[in-house]
Amino acid sequence: MLNWIKFLFLFLLALGFTVTIIVFYQAEKPFAVSENKVKEAILAHNVLEKVDKMDHYHGKTSWITVYGTDKNHHEKIIFVEEETTKILKAISIKDGITKRIATDIVKKEKNVKKVLNASLGLENDTPFWEVSYLDDEDFLNYAYLNFADGKWLKRISKL
Repeated sequence: MLNWIKFLFLFLLALGFTVTIIVFYQAEKPFAVSENKVKEAILAHNVLEKVDKMDHYHGKTSWITVYGTDKNHHEKIIFVEEETTKILKAISIKDGITKRIATDIVKKEKNVKKVLNASLGLENDTPFWEVSYLDDEDFLNYAYLNFADGKWLKRISKL
């Protein structure tokens, strides 16, 4: 009887582990497909020579922010519409503030308990940093900072 209990426990544990892996794989699959599609389009149109990293952003529309280097070895950021792979804007990394500077600006001006994420976005042809954070009261907050100069564009507080 004890062997059956051990077998059943191990079987259910293995089954749970397998189902978890399959669910995570299936959940990640659409992101991988869209990233590959965007990467192929960027490289095919010679916009970038090398793609280093990609981030997804979901604002008014969904797009992928592509980080990489062009043929002149300048670091660039390309905003690509996710559905159509249309290039919305290309900017140089040196033309704006870094992720670290954006989070430091938010920490200096607000009571930040924990920074959750900082990602580049684009709205009305203006690139910005979206910094999400928890305040001292554990409320979710968003700060939007201009990519070029770090000035505040918008705040969403206490969600």
